[in-house]
Amino acid sequence: MASKAQRVSHAARAVFRLALLGLLLAVAVGIADGGQPARGSGGSPLTWEECLHFTRAGKDYWYSAANGGFETFTGIGIEELGCRDCHGPTNANGDPYDDPYLPSCADCHATHGGFQVEQDQCLSCHGRQDTEIDKLGYTDVHRDLGMVCWDCHTDGDLHGDGVEYNSMLEPGAIDADCEDCHDMPTGHSAPHQGKLHCTACHAQTVISCYNCHFESQVEANVKRAKQPVHDFVMLVNREKDGKVYTASFQSLTYQGNAFVAFAPYTGHTITVEGRICTDCHVNYGGNVEAIQQYNDTGQIKFAQWDDDGKVLSWIHGVVPIPEDYEDTLKMDFLTYLGDPNTPPPGDPEDWTGIGKDTWDGHQMFFATPLTRNQMDDLGFATLCPEDVNDDGQVNIDDLFQVLGAWGPCNDCPEDVNDDGQVNIDDIFAVLGAWGPC
Repeated sequence: MASKAQRVSHAARAVFRLALLGLLLAVAVGIADGGQPARGSGGSPLTWEECLHFTRAGKDYWYSAANGGFETFTGIGIEELGCRDCHGPTNANGDPYDDPYLPSCADCHATHGGFQVEQDQCLSCHGRQDTEIDKLGYTDVHRDLGMVCWDCHTDGDLHGDGVEYNSMLEPGAIDADCEDCHDMPTGHSAPHQGKLHCTACHAQTVISCYNCHFESQVEANVKRAKQPVHDFVMLVNREKDGKVYTASFQSLTYQGNAFVAFAPYTGHTITVEGRICTDCHVNYGGNVEAIQQYNDTGQIKFAQWDDDGKVLSWIHGVVPIPEDYEDTLKMDFLTYLGDPNTPPPGDPEDWTGIGKDTWDGHQMFFATPLTRNQMDDLGFATLCPEDVNDDGQVNIDDLFQVLGAWGPCNDCPEDVNDDGQVNIDDIFAVLGAWGPC
């Protein structure tokens, strides 16, 4: 006959089995309904509601007037634009989305068929990557090997890690990086002292959808840009790791106001063979149009619109973003005169310039432009580096500024010779260039 303790133990096990069965049934019902697994059911569902795929927080963060976004010029809240509800025509099960839309597992997973994910479902939302692959036909060494998105992107990237991030560019939001799989060859980054990220050399291109016509979004809920631009990479310093990284931009106009946002951008266009020195350095004999424009005119005209021919042209190749980009980087801004309800991009004859190549507002998040020392390293014709405070004179003020920054220093103007240290060598450099500069 079983003891009292044994009977209690049997009862406890029975209760545990029933509780576990109930939990599994609850998760199965949620999945079968195309919804999200119950919170607390284990694994990524614990963080799903903090994940960017659920919150869509990046849209708010960039657009918000509180962050200097384009809402400053439109006066229209993002909740009135339908941006948060953006999705493809059907979910991963092939079913139309509910109205009102709420993010769920079925956005990505075929919940009626084994919870599978197809990369095409990723591309139905990640439009720039779709443009790289399907519209522009760029290759990528990883795709050529049969790899798909989740071979690089971790569960935390896809389902969150419990932190509510403002953007996928915010440090911590994306774990995937080249060195997760690739060991850096000895000496590979020696010329740049480890300050250059792999993508700066190995990404064939970044892309942008040039000049969003915001009236089409407001009046007809139509995303309209003039065209994709590609075959270029902008270079910035990425805040996440302090390395030189590829970047892109989004330009847009509304009622005569022009705006542009810059940020790091990871082109999924990676090649085995990287760039060579002359692709970036004019001081090594390179033919870098952006730097040559800057040295000849004091400006970089990235994009130019020919209103007679209705043709947009832009700089190809490497476009380093200079320290003074707010004054020197230019691009022509456009508007669309056709019916906002027509399919994008619309008749080329209906596009025209607004007479501006300077923005009324802009953002650069999660990145900073290249420093003056970095510009010097590439062959920009900058003011002499010994003029530390950039006032056109090398004098006692520059000497005091160097003394005030004594010691290790990463890309600071006081490190005149750019060796990572502010020391006696920089003092001698300042003294040697004394006077107008």
